[in-house]
Amino acid sequence: MNGDFNAHASIQDYYGQVLKTSADLQTSACCLAETLPTHVRDALRDVHPEVLDRFYGCGSPIPPALEGATVLDLGSGSGRDCYVLSKLVGPTGRVIGVDMTDEQLAVARKHLSWHAERIGHANVYFRAGYIEDLAAAGIADASVDLVISNCVLNLSPDKARCFAEIFRVLKPGGELYFSDVFADRRVPAPLAQAPVLLGECLGGALYVADFRRLMAQS
Repeated sequence: MNGDFNAHASIQDYYGQVLKTSADLQTSACCLAETLPTHVRDALRDVHPEVLDRFYGCGSPIPPALEGATVLDLGSGSGRDCYVLSKLVGPTGRVIGVDMTDEQLAVARKHLSWHAERIGHANVYFRAGYIEDLAAAGIADASVDLVISNCVLNLSPDKARCFAEIFRVLKPGGELYFSDVFADRRVPAPLAQAPVLLGECLGGALYVADFRRLMAQS
């Protein structure tokens, strides 16, 4: 891979400058499936339209029965899943979103008060940072019940470090739920560095065998 290539910068430009709404996507990789679990579909009714318009996930890694849980959303973007989780964890729960793109964080933070009033409690916190370095974003060891990620782990240029951070912040017995794009072989460097393919979750797709090795080492 080209040593001069900066994956973080490419992704920040794509999500901060190129994509303005989901209508700007050039592939179908990051589009959400039509059918969502009932508990997620119900919670989405209380999410602001602008937040929904700036959502670029590829699934629904949100389990039910989250009352009182502390949940961390990696690559939280405009905050859609965080606001869904806010309703599901209830007033005694807590939701933390971490994202590296200022424009996405601005949208998410813009609607904090709107969602608190709509849902009935304020329990969402957004932090700027990289998912490979959650300590710098203030996420302590063994402090989170659940980690979720919606089509974001593929964007990380250092997936081994990312998974190591996930397991560091999870409490004993904590769980990871994520939706992502995988490949049946390693993606060639020219494709992995193409801005559109990388930004839309294809260029950084994790080779299935490498994923298995990462999990065995964790």
